[in-house]
Amino acid sequence: MAPSILRAPALLAAVQESYSMNAPLLSAPRVEPFFFDADPGTRFSLYHAPAPHIPARGAILYVHPFAEELNWCRRMAALQSRRFAALGYAVLQIDLFGCGDSCGDFNAARWELWQRDLATARAWLAERSPGPMHLWGIRLGALLALDAARSSAVDGLILWQPVLNGRSAINQFLRQRLPTETGPQSSAALRARLATHGQIEINGYELVAPLARAIDACDAASMQLPACTIDWFASHGGAPARLSAEAARLGARWGQHGVQVRLHPIDGLPFWQGSVAECPALLAATDAVFGSLLP
Repeated sequence: MAPSILRAPALLAAVQESYSMNAPLLSAPRVEPFFFDADPGTRFSLYHAPAPHIPARGAILYVHPFAEELNWCRRMAALQSRRFAALGYAVLQIDLFGCGDSCGDFNAARWELWQRDLATARAWLAERSPGPMHLWGIRLGALLALDAARSSAVDGLILWQPVLNGRSAINQFLRQRLPTETGPQSSAALRARLATHGQIEINGYELVAPLARAIDACDAASMQLPACTIDWFASHGGAPARLSAEAARLGARWGQHGVQVRLHPIDGLPFWQGSVAECPALLAATDAVFGSLLP
């Protein structure tokens, strides 16, 4: 059953105004912010309708990154969503439970709840766009998208700078606290504290043990994915051979089940770290791939 929708007319007007201020030569596709009912509460979403003047190409569901990276990546996600829509894709951006403008506190978020959010959002999007379905994940959102694809087949996955091992992701997140620590200076010590107290605060985000354990258990290399195409975009960070080797290793493993991995290395800025807002090379590379696909 489709979720009921609570529209946000004031926010819609503001978003439409911002689009008109930055409109390309062709009229900008329509964008609609709204909340839909979920269990529990509501989720904030942005729907980018495909451009009406070209053939529809399918649907793309955005899976945002973890914690503060969600905010650091908002501009890039908005820019690319608009570009996808201009190419003929219907795009849905959703703030998962406990994240962004959706209901709930971060410490109440759970991996399996985020999976349910994606399933609900995907059903909503599929009703409006019957064509090919893609999941588009950034950073840890890429791992969440891969995990979601295991149980609900998709036509394609778009991975931006993916974090492919959950335990490494949690270690990186914990290390953000180390510069302010006065006690033991290691992620292992912080993990011990998390295990003892059941939660730990990192830069304003209260990470709880159940969520950390679920993320720890996710490893892309151990996932069996259904047949689909994976477009993997990543900055090589000065080590293109290492990136190519990792993609080849995972491609060989997933390829046994009909998965095709296409690596698109770029030399781009780390927009997910908060120091820069845009990565033009990534936008251009993504447009080149998805603008060339036949509707």
